[in-house]
Amino acid sequence: MALRSWFHSWRTKQKSLAVGAMAEEESEELPVTPEEGSLVERADRQWKRLQAELLSVLDGVRCGVLLVGAEGNIRFVNAHFGMLFELDAGALERLKDFQELWNMLQPRFEDPRAFPTPWRIFANGSGDAIYDELELVGEAPRILERYARPVLDEDGRKLGWLEIYRDITSQRNIQSKLEQTDKMAALGQLVSGIAHELNNPLTSIMGYAQLQLARNSAEAPGGEAKMIFEEAERARRIVKNLLFFARQAEPERTRADINAIIERTVSLRGYELRVENITVSCELAPDLPATLADPFQLQQVVLNLLVNAEQAILEGRGQGRIRIRTRKVSEDRLTIEVFDNGPGIPPEVASRIFDPFFTTKPPGVGTGLGLSIVYGIVEQHGGEVTFENLRGGGTKFKVDLPITAVPDAEAPVDMAMNADTPRKAASSRVLVVEDEPTVAQLVADVLRNEGHRVDTVLDSPEGLAWIARNHYDLIICDLRMPRLDGPAFYDALVRNGNSAQHRILFITGDTLGPHTADFLKSHQLPYLAKPFLVEELKLAVCRVLGESVPSAQFGRAGEKAHV
Repeated sequence: MALRSWFHSWRTKQKSLAVGAMAEEESEELPVTPEEGSLVERADRQWKRLQAELLSVLDGVRCGVLLVGAEGNIRFVNAHFGMLFELDAGALERLKDFQELWNMLQPRFEDPRAFPTPWRIFANGSGDAIYDELELVGEAPRILERYARPVLDEDGRKLGWLEIYRDITSQRNIQSKLEQTDKMAALGQLVSGIAHELNNPLTSIMGYAQLQLARNSAEAPGGEAKMIFEEAERARRIVKNLLFFARQAEPERTRADINAIIERTVSLRGYELRVENITVSCELAPDLPATLADPFQLQQVVLNLLVNAEQAILEGRGQGRIRIRTRKVSEDRLTIEVFDNGPGIPPEVASRIFDPFFTTKPPGVGTGLGLSIVYGIVEQHGGEVTFENLRGGGTKFKVDLPITAVPDAEAPVDMAMNADTPRKAASSRVLVVEDEPTVAQLVADVLRNEGHRVDTVLDSPEGLAWIARNHYDLIICDLRMPRLDGPAFYDALVRNGNSAQHRILFITGDTLGPHTADFLKSHQLPYLAKPFLVEELKLAVCRVLGESVPSAQFGRAGEKAHV
């Protein structure tokens, strides 16, 4: 190539140096002596070896190398440059100048003006090095990092221009995923905080709506109070779903109702789907048994499959249908099937759709992690996830899961709003430590109606002072409070040897937080999750006071018991 001619000119110069002043002092007609000829041959062999070594190095590096002469003629292009830009060896050999190369590469760039910019700056007299990044378009878009600088001789004169290219697509993808992970972690913390703040007013709204319903049930069953309660209950479900996805705790196998998980996930995503003109229908088998699994992880599976179907439809026609079906296929297996009428999965990418970071979606739309997360979770549960393109168009994803028997201790208690009220406990003295005034007032009103004597304080250090001066049969304490939180409050009781540590019921809107869960679990402490029903509060109080109640557990259908 042209680089060889460049070496040839350098070698000729060195030959003249090898014969020393002879070329200057003697006539060209004078014959060359054997000694002088030997010196020239040695210099020639040295430069040939140097040329071979340099060409080998430049062709062997895992970077694209482009060397351009001062006038724009291409001196050298290595094989890796051709691989990066999908140019064969013949095309590289035929290249003459930079303009010809630019005309050939122009369609490959996201921004066609970016590639020749450094060369133009150099041609205009700049001697600065340049770092930049170039985006290549195509079926598999890539990002190239470029370092460019002038090539100077020993006197500082510009001999040409050197550009070195490196493919950093994978590096940028990993960096993007890490940034996305950080964003999701920050979002999870934000959602958890917001949900906790919403749970306090929801507790008061639901509680007082229930009290009003109880007073007016004979005169006006239902009515406005019922509407208030039902809407507050709907808001509670939304907040709870948000908390599920902000959860940071370790996976935990418990009773999982697949149909309930699907209904909850569809409800969470319902608004976005309606806005995009996508209808969702569910065909849930009524005989589907519960299984021992991590309900939070399975909800992530359903959500990811739902979002994947949604994005496929939007990528195709922009509106469509999603169908979710559950079936019991044998005594020990069940399936979840998600159908969409999108464009289907192209055969050329079918083998890669479960690979981490692989996505066919435009930048900013897909992370390439959704289906790989589905695959990992299902595999951890001893199941299998498969897909197929449907004959009439669209795709079906099928999740096959084992049915694992649920221990009796995991069976939930269905606590409906009109459940039988437990036997009223004997009058007891109760201290409520809650920094939210309306929640403290609600708890006090409910317990006073039950015949208890109730004191309320809005400050946890003040609560410790009340306990030191008075005997209480029960302490009801919020977990998240300023100055002294629930764990610190409990530790103070333990350090002081106060027997109230054995008669404490915590209430919290942060049951899914890892620190909260670890504290309650490690100390085996009873708690009540906000927002709670009035009946749940009564049952919890009876349980802690040692009264006879219908069960040693309380909670809503599908939830783990807290006591």
